[in-house]
Amino acid sequence: MSDIFDKLIIVILFVSAYSLLISILNLFSFQRPKPLSPKNNSKVSILIPCRNEETNITECVESLIVQDYENLEILLIDDNSTDNTWNQLKNLAAKFPQVSAFKGTPLPDNWAGKNWACHQLGQKAKGDFFLFIDADTNLAKYSVSSALKHIEDNNLEFITLVPKRKIFNITDYFIWIMVSWFIFSWIPFYLAKKLPFSLFAAGFGQFLFFNKEAYLKIGGHKKISNLVLDDFELARTIKSQGFNSDMLDGTHLIETKGYTSSIDAVDGHAKSIFATFRYNILVFLFAFFGLILLFYVPWLNLISYFFNIELSAHHILISFLSIIFIFLSSLISSKAFSLSIFSSFLYPIAMLVLLFSGYRSFLSSFDGDIKWKGRSTPSTGVKKLYTLIFFPFLVLNWFYRKLRS
Repeated sequence: MSDIFDKLIIVILFVSAYSLLISILNLFSFQRPKPLSPKNNSKVSILIPCRNEETNITECVESLIVQDYENLEILLIDDNSTDNTWNQLKNLAAKFPQVSAFKGTPLPDNWAGKNWACHQLGQKAKGDFFLFIDADTNLAKYSVSSALKHIEDNNLEFITLVPKRKIFNITDYFIWIMVSWFIFSWIPFYLAKKLPFSLFAAGFGQFLFFNKEAYLKIGGHKKISNLVLDDFELARTIKSQGFNSDMLDGTHLIETKGYTSSIDAVDGHAKSIFATFRYNILVFLFAFFGLILLFYVPWLNLISYFFNIELSAHHILISFLSIIFIFLSSLISSKAFSLSIFSSFLYPIAMLVLLFSGYRSFLSSFDGDIKWKGRSTPSTGVKKLYTLIFFPFLVLNWFYRKLRS
């Protein structure tokens, strides 16, 4: 048993060291698009799916109207909203000549709602480039021009920009600390750009900029019709098919709104977490329990030492180094994603919040309990199996649902 524990803490040390090494290397690869105009004047279609976005869409469109790149069309689709979104879209189309709006058709079987809306937008778009953004996103005035310039200068078919997140509650703040850590401390950006491996690909739905021909060749949103995590899946698809892509620092160009309440934050992130693993139960469970070991075994070792539980000197040293490595990688990732440096001190709590959201994502994926904007997320349909295995967790899940109701 001692040998197993020795090997475990060595593995934890190496993984934590990897996260620090990658975060340091990424500091040199995480570029900001330069505020320069592109050489050509290609038409850019900005495509915005809108479902129950009456409070966001006007501000979003107004940030697009003042772009310093003029050859734009802005297409808005009302994705079967239940609020006043459609009237807002009609008013915007009447007010600005660059804007067109239309109603989406009902959601077909085997399609995720956002993918269906984006697919319809792509069919109507006339640009040489497609820029998909979310309706709660605001862009700085040179966002489009600088992104297109970067595509030209680097011979790319796709880029995505990391947004700055406007956070309204502590739960969303904790989860975003860990999201930034995962992306900045695990994905080697330089290798992700150079190598054709989809494992290294990442995308942000607030800014997905495609060469139209490449988008159509990979099958567009139709290719991922029933997958929830559209941004990551599109990034993975375009990378796996050999197209050139890049992920850039857009925190000075793009601001997106976080979830308004803690409950929305848990469910909003939960709809994506299990989907990140493409609903592979074994891989998800390996990652879930692996993170528990990575983040908390070193702390337990140090706490045990202070309670006079005998541990060898090298156990204490290795645990201390692991904690320092994770802390420093969290510090770097928080800074890169425009979060407060204070965020890095909160990483043990932040990981607990993320794990709870991941647990919620895992359980709800079997019965479609999570609903987002009035629609259930996809269900894997093996509820009886997980009921037998995870009955204790179901009690906790039932209690949480009672709190939400």
